Amino acid sequence: MAYPVEREYIISILAKNNPGVLLRISGLFSRRCYNILSIVAAQTENTEYSRILIVVKGDDRIVRQVDKQVSKLVDIEQVDIVDPNASVVREHLLIKVERTVQNSEKLVEMANVFRANILSVEATSMILELTGDATTINSFIELYNPYHVLKILRTGAMAMPK
Repeated sequence: MAYPVEREYIISILAKNNPGVLLRISGLFSRRCYNILSIVAAQTENTEYSRILIVVKGDDRIVRQVDKQVSKLVDIEQVDIVDPNASVVREHLLIKVERTVQNSEKLVEMANVFRANILSVEATSMILELTGDATTINSFIELYNPYHVLKILRTGAMAMPK
């Protein structure tokens, strides 16, 4: 018996900027026991609407079901399943790492390899910024782990069709 193939899907939702719309969407996921891996929401070029990008893990059947159910919610204008091969997909990372006199030069070298921006340098810490795909972000974090990562803030996937 073949089992459904699970993978990550990016669901793009265009919604009216009304109070409670994000709560209704996340409530739908919660009631159906679908786990949200990441969620990014922001106003669009039209201030009356927000774009909400949700990354979920599941199979085609689950994603089709989510698409239909979200589409029925109040204030939802459009729901699309993003094709990652026909889109630019990026995440944004802020990472704060412990800085010492001994490791400072190495931290800067590693940032340069990834073309990361150094946003803040303090006596005992450094904050860096990186934008890239999930693989790049994960590699960057892994590289900095031995230098004692103090804090990570990560947006989750954002996607725009090409």
